[in-house]
Amino acid sequence: MDAWVLLRDIFQDHQTSRAVTLKQEFTTTRMEDFPNASVYCQRLKSLADQLKNVGALVTNSRLVLQLVSGLNEAYKGVGTQIRHAKSLLPFTEARSSLVLEERELAAMVSHGSGSAMVASVDDTPLPSDKHKLTPREPKKFPRPKFGNWP
Repeated sequence: MDAWVLLRDIFQDHQTSRAVTLKQEFTTTRMEDFPNASVYCQRLKSLADQLKNVGALVTNSRLVLQLVSGLNEAYKGVGTQIRHAKSLLPFTEARSSLVLEERELAAMVSHGSGSAMVASVDDTPLPSDKHKLTPREPKKFPRPKFGNWP
């Protein structure tokens, strides 16, 4: 029995310092440090679960707000939508919105890069300068005469 009491006391002594470390990591987690939205969300959820295990519960609201505050520029639009929803979404729904946005951005990039490749591959020389139009003086037309008007 004494071994269990000793282990419990050691765990409780380290619990506070572990909670401080986890809170710091939780609040400084940013999407740009991860390869994609899913991994970013998994890390936030894992940190929230670890905080719960040391007695520092992270509410759904806090988890969703941290998810939004850590987004990079490309995802600010979806972050704004999540923040301004009538009621704050559950974390799973916020995560789904973020992953969907990531897919749409990837599709836009892949379509855009295909167009850019076509444009950059076309190196056809332009017609020589002698075929360019040169500005001319405006043609002067005679003024119509009406009655006694000059």
